Amino acid sequence: MRALLPILLFLAASAFARADEWWAWSSLELWRREHNSASLFLGNRLDADDGAYVQIISPRFKRAVRPWLDAGLGLSLLSIENTTTGDRLTQFRPELELNPRFLLTDHLQLEWRNRLEYRQNEGQSFTRHRSRHRLQLGLTLPDPIGPLTRVFISNEWLSNLDRMQLGENRLVPLGLTFKLSDRSQLDVFYMVLSARAEAQWQQESVIGTYWQVKF
Repeated sequence: MRALLPILLFLAASAFARADEWWAWSSLELWRREHNSASLFLGNRLDADDGAYVQIISPRFKRAVRPWLDAGLGLSLLSIENTTTGDRLTQFRPELELNPRFLLTDHLQLEWRNRLEYRQNEGQSFTRHRSRHRLQLGLTLPDPIGPLTRVFISNEWLSNLDRMQLGENRLVPLGLTFKLSDRSQLDVFYMVLSARAEAQWQQESVIGTYWQVKF
């Protein structure tokens, strides 16, 4: 397994060199009691080519309704800016989640996140709803390689319910999890983002980080 580390680092470095966008996520778990938890999600998304800058803040609540199933509620507020024109709009987004997970082996887990978003753009009514479904396969290393504890892949498809069509696909062919401390970890991933623009699909490459902290 340790022989894979140089290969993974080479692939990650190659991905960084060709990325069109940078996404930075953070999750701060503020409270946990038995089967319940509350956290604050923060995100930044910068597209240097298209001049788009998105910021999000989202308090979230989760409950483990079964050992293999979580339910969740989020209330997200987004600021979406076109840095080229200076135009900016605010989006309010209540979210519902139902997320099963399956332990395939002692170290291999399949997670299936299902989210329904009710989106309201500034000055408009609640009409732009969306469903999201992400399958993620994660391999926890039996013997961590330094801070590297997990390798994962995922794919998420996003459908616009008002038009009843697939609007985005987010493929992560490589993701790495690093343990920073007993209560903190960092995911670094490369994503191929496919988005529908009218009748055509466009692709961009994304480098993302996801910092998770438990207080």
